[in-house]
Amino acid sequence: MKIKNLKLKIPYLFICLLAYLSIAQITNATSLNLAIDPPIVTIKAIPPAIIVIPLSIQNKGDTQVTLQIQLKPFETKGENGELEYTGKALEIFENTQILDADVPVESITLNPKQLKKLNLSINVLQDTDISDYYFSIIFISTDSSPVKSNSSVNQVGIAANVLLSVGSLEIPKTTLEEFSSNIFFEKGPIPFTIRVKNTGIHYIEPKGEITIKNMFGQFIGKLDLTNVNVLSSSIRAIPNDVYMQELRSKDNLDTKTKNPYDFEHPIALWKENFLLGLYTATLNISMSDEGPVFTKTIRFFAFPFKILIVIVIIAIIVIAVKNRLKLYMNKNRT
Repeated sequence: MKIKNLKLKIPYLFICLLAYLSIAQITNATSLNLAIDPPIVTIKAIPPAIIVIPLSIQNKGDTQVTLQIQLKPFETKGENGELEYTGKALEIFENTQILDADVPVESITLNPKQLKKLNLSINVLQDTDISDYYFSIIFISTDSSPVKSNSSVNQVGIAANVLLSVGSLEIPKTTLEEFSSNIFFEKGPIPFTIRVKNTGIHYIEPKGEITIKNMFGQFIGKLDLTNVNVLSSSIRAIPNDVYMQELRSKDNLDTKTKNPYDFEHPIALWKENFLLGLYTATLNISMSDEGPVFTKTIRFFAFPFKILIVIVIIAIIVIAVKNRLKLYMNKNRT
């Protein structure tokens, strides 16, 4: 009787498995795959001004999708450039539109593989407050499919972030909060922490590099810092591209592999493994084309103690074996 019941259950389980796989395929097929260009829009305007910026959004999926358009202000969260949306609307939104063929739209429909060109239009009036305005243009799907994209997203949408500075250019009010590393290393890679504070009313785009000399004064390394935006009244930790590549590759590592890097504390990384002696690292960073420029030098020492211990152990073994052979040879002679 039990065997008969088992025979009946096997086909039933097989049918359930096929149904599950079919549902998974349907869900996967209907998932969104969107791209937006540019993902970040930077604007500097002196009122009065009418700003028109082209945007393009593409449906890379195989199904038609309808997207609602929303404007949401954001602020920085932490020192890694992560953004957090706020609940209040900006006054600039009253004069901001998304245009499709010069017609304001609040939603769009994209066919499979379709690329649609839009325009962001902002009318900066004469009495607009001199300040920065940070917001996202979010295209939200009318269904609940998951999203794959190349820019800022939430669960069911894709966004382009807008940094709008209203007012004339000025020398930024900034400080170099930190340029540091450990004092001693046994081996590389070497992490550097660079933190910049922006106390001004406009965002800044710092450009900088770290040069490294050995104990003989020879230039042996150069790290170009990643171009980032530091929003007003915020602190930003600045990495380099090597660190960002290491961070992205972390997802491909085995779960047992130890990776000391994370997105919470961005660093500039010097991937030099064998190090010996005293090193000097100098940071040169310009906060904008108008300045200010900061220069700071730190020093660190590197010595491979583990390699030295191995060499000493090998040397001791060699000497011991040599002495043994010498004693053995002397005994044979006598």
